[in-house]
Amino acid sequence: MKTHRLISLLLSLLALLGSCSVTPPAAEVVPPTLPDEFIFARSGDTVVVVGVEWWEIFGDTTLNRLITTAVENNKSLASTAAKLVAARASLAAVRASLAPSIDLSVSGSATYNTPADGGRKSIAQSYSVLPSVSWEVPIFGGIAATSEQALHTYLATEWGYRAARLALEAEVATTYFQWLQYARSLEISERSYELRLEAQQKADSLFYYGYSSGVDLQQARSLTATAAADIPSYRRAMLSTSLVLASLLGEEPFLLPPPTHSRECVHSQEAQLDGLYCGHLTASPLPAYVPGGLPSAMLERRPDVMEAYHQVESAAAATRLARAHRFPSIALTGEGGLLSATLKGLTSHNPAYWTAALSLTQPLFHFGELKAEEQRAVELWRAETLNYHGVVLQALSEVESVLVSVENYNLEAARQLELLQANNRLREMTSALYGDGLASSLNLIDAERNLYSSQLSYVSLLTEQLCAYVNLYKALGGGW
Repeated sequence: MKTHRLISLLLSLLALLGSCSVTPPAAEVVPPTLPDEFIFARSGDTVVVVGVEWWEIFGDTTLNRLITTAVENNKSLASTAAKLVAARASLAAVRASLAPSIDLSVSGSATYNTPADGGRKSIAQSYSVLPSVSWEVPIFGGIAATSEQALHTYLATEWGYRAARLALEAEVATTYFQWLQYARSLEISERSYELRLEAQQKADSLFYYGYSSGVDLQQARSLTATAAADIPSYRRAMLSTSLVLASLLGEEPFLLPPPTHSRECVHSQEAQLDGLYCGHLTASPLPAYVPGGLPSAMLERRPDVMEAYHQVESAAAATRLARAHRFPSIALTGEGGLLSATLKGLTSHNPAYWTAALSLTQPLFHFGELKAEEQRAVELWRAETLNYHGVVLQALSEVESVLVSVENYNLEAARQLELLQANNRLREMTSALYGDGLASSLNLIDAERNLYSSQLSYVSLLTEQLCAYVNLYKALGGGW
């Protein structure tokens, strides 16, 4: 009868705990409603073409080297990698702690006794070799929840490392393209300055002999001064950007050598710009279109989305662990070995000794502490779920935005190239007419000014176009 009463009391306590519990989290992480396809993707686009080393599509060996060096040497990324290794070790430690633990205790002691009545003095000895085993029996899911929480915490850390690496790769590529823009713009300014200085010397000579007005002379000097003023500006920007690249690479400050240039490059010849500059900033032409795939597939590729997903799973496991703390826990312990009053006795007679114990601990009254801990864990899970939904929506928005940017930059670059080609032909024709005395110096100066401005604008636009492609690959999740 006493046993039945004890069992009934235990069941009543469990029912009371269940009635006081909070709402547990959902069993599965549900993302927000996703569209069937991206709005600005081509119809039927279901395949993502993003390689692991996505930056190689630009065909720039310098960029390849810079990104590889940054991944190996960047200090912030190395710090994140160290945290990943620590998280892996924590996961192994948690899993090991859930298995039965076996310990060995070897001890020996001696006590010198002096009787108070003046009797015979003695030394009491004790020696033992005692292995022990202890194990917490998983009956309410606490151990499983602990292991699951550690696993998802590690996976979140791993995806966080991938997100940091992808962000670093994209930042190096963007910074390099900006450096390349300043280098090309510096080259254009220096070449224009040389040509305008020659034109100014001719204008000085014509003015000296009375064949041109003072206005023509000042216009020529103005063009020369404009190019001369741009040179230190672009040089400063190029050097500063090179120092930023050195920081990203985790190296001491250095200056990148000026990019190689061939006025006979295939891009300049095809664009009829031979003798001006290389019409593209990269060796390989950019793809006209990059497939974006399905929004649902993007969720499994983006490191930040996957990091947020595993953070939700970890928080859900934490709620189950907090709930398990409100139920009984059972522990098994056993100890056995050799026990003797003499060292010799450990190997003679029958010194064997063992003991075993089973304990059950049921939380009763903690003045609402355990319920509050469970409620706290559930609210943290809800916060992580909302954060996950926000990250997913932000990812969808970023992909749509860069798809629009890539399409429009491609169109704008084509139109800007047409303008540059027209200004180049206009300058050549005006120069020929001016040499024959059929055009004024003002017409030639305007043609020179328009050509110079369109060259700088085109290089700047090409940089924005390249950065848009970098952002697209980053938004699609890189190459995992």
